[in-house]
Amino acid sequence: MLSHTENLLNTFDETAHLFANSIYTEFIFSIKDVDRLKNENTFQLWTRKYTGKLKQLLEGQAMEYISTNRDLATIDWFHKKLVNMIRLHLQEFSYRAQYVS
Repeated sequence: MLSHTENLLNTFDETAHLFANSIYTEFIFSIKDVDRLKNENTFQLWTRKYTGKLKQLLEGQAMEYISTNRDLATIDWFHKKLVNMIRLHLQEFSYRAQYVS
């Protein structure tokens, strides 16, 4: 059986994944007319915009989790885990974005 902290982390990860997929869909729609061979700079601007948007959403969600669960005995560890999960979701988003043709 999972602990309360593990359940929170799993829920955050699932929510983060949904956010990432939603932002990625928006990103794909925004760049559909961008020719990377001719406009790589424009493509990179869009990538940074949507990466920033995702980061902001994830950090906001993490702050909500932290503020509503301040009573956790391992709040510092919990915070570090959330920061790491955010980093991983941002890396995955960037990886997916770079391989759009």
